Amino acid sequence: MRAAVYNRFWHSQGGGERHSGMIASVLAHDGHDVDLIGHTDVDTGELADHLGLDLSGVGLRIVPDRGDLATAAVSADYDLFVNGSYMSRLAPRARHNAYLCYFPTPFDVDLPQWKRVLARNLGPLVQAHAGAFDYGTGWYPPEGGRRRRWHWASGDAVLSFPPSDRERVVRVELGGPAMPEPVELTVETDDGRELYRARVEAKFVLHRFPLPPTPDGLEVHLRAKTFTPGGSDVRELSVAASGLRLEGASYGPRQRLAYQYPWMLRAPKDLSFLQSYDTVMANSEYTRGYVERFWSTQAEVLFPPIQVQRLHPAAEREKAVITVGRFFGPGLGHAKRQKEMVEFFAAASRAGRLPGWRMHVVGGMEDSQRGYVDEVRAAGAGAPVEVVTNAPRTQVEQLLSTSSVFWSATGYGEDEASAPWASEHFGMTTVESMAGGCVPVVIDRAGQKEIVREGVDGYRWETPEQLVARTVEVAQDEALRARLAASATERAQQFSEDAFADRWHAIVAKHGLLAP
Repeated sequence: MRAAVYNRFWHSQGGGERHSGMIASVLAHDGHDVDLIGHTDVDTGELADHLGLDLSGVGLRIVPDRGDLATAAVSADYDLFVNGSYMSRLAPRARHNAYLCYFPTPFDVDLPQWKRVLARNLGPLVQAHAGAFDYGTGWYPPEGGRRRRWHWASGDAVLSFPPSDRERVVRVELGGPAMPEPVELTVETDDGRELYRARVEAKFVLHRFPLPPTPDGLEVHLRAKTFTPGGSDVRELSVAASGLRLEGASYGPRQRLAYQYPWMLRAPKDLSFLQSYDTVMANSEYTRGYVERFWSTQAEVLFPPIQVQRLHPAAEREKAVITVGRFFGPGLGHAKRQKEMVEFFAAASRAGRLPGWRMHVVGGMEDSQRGYVDEVRAAGAGAPVEVVTNAPRTQVEQLLSTSSVFWSATGYGEDEASAPWASEHFGMTTVESMAGGCVPVVIDRAGQKEIVREGVDGYRWETPEQLVARTVEVAQDEALRARLAASATERAQQFSEDAFADRWHAIVAKHGLLAP
């Protein structure tokens, strides 16, 4: 069987990538022909090392990021397609399809409140714009500002037009902010008939080209040489299209709203893409509950695979609190709240409540988060706090195996009722710390409740005072620490890679994902 696991964020090498990558590893181990599909070139050896996965039997297929339609076309090459991309609305076309959901975050979550209200109330009415034309494959999401919005095209971008018994004219402004040099654009029909040719430069200029009568509808291709902006932007861009209109077609208020305010088309209630999947898999019971609530869909729980076999509790423990998680400032990404935890620890340390103890703050850092990491370091100034960024996996495991207490605060300061996606959907590093012999003292929210049993494996806290008090209790009572750590280590085995493989095989059998 040919299988593919799609994740548009392989390059970030995070917990979600390990979760989806493990599916590929198990499939390959079972003898299937497996590809990882992504849009950014990565070194599979480095990816395997960083994620701790055996990807020796897995291929890598990098495809241009030309939108969901293009990726859906690629999925048709496979018998099984697993979509592991966060917040994806892809409707794949493989024989069997499975969606790995880390959390069913609403697709308009990044919009301001007033835009969300308008999109949810007026968006369904504005959808009527589709009768004029559709962007097909080869287009990137819209960008720009208030005065001008544009769509970048790839080297071959498709526009689809409805049937008409008369000639019409396409009106569009073509340009390309940051385009390194002018390019020659050709507009052709599917059978190669040229409709228009023009030289396009960086400045937007108005162009018009005719459409012949098309009783069955028409798809046209905009083809031009591409360039890559560079840095972290690896897109293949050719020309940008702005203000696209079809002259000779009727444009009412709804169509004009759609073109002027494309964010109104987010349609978070449009869940038609789910019809393409045989099953949805949630990474926790917490996520499963929200899949049912937000998507009205039943999901199978497939807990993330934890490398418990790589973590061996050290006999001698350091008097240290450790927290592990990617650095994101509040409001950006899935904030782990490192700054607040450092403030809590530093205050306790200065007050003499944790004498001889130190804190390790460990996590991946992108360049955009250097400012936030500086804030974290500043919060711990004068206290025994060590901030470690982009540490190799061996160092992380060593710290998890020798530290005594693990902290987690993801979701602190957030309203779980209005923003449940801001809490820890599962808690992979919590399980890793338990496998390493740490006593978890974690926030009493979301997925953490499924991992840590209060007073059995560790503690869960609701206020910073509780967090510090429980940590002081563990620090002062070695017998208590040893008992909780032993129970935590045993508990972690329930989330092992072997347990993951068993759950995956059960889901495959239940839903016939590998049936001919």
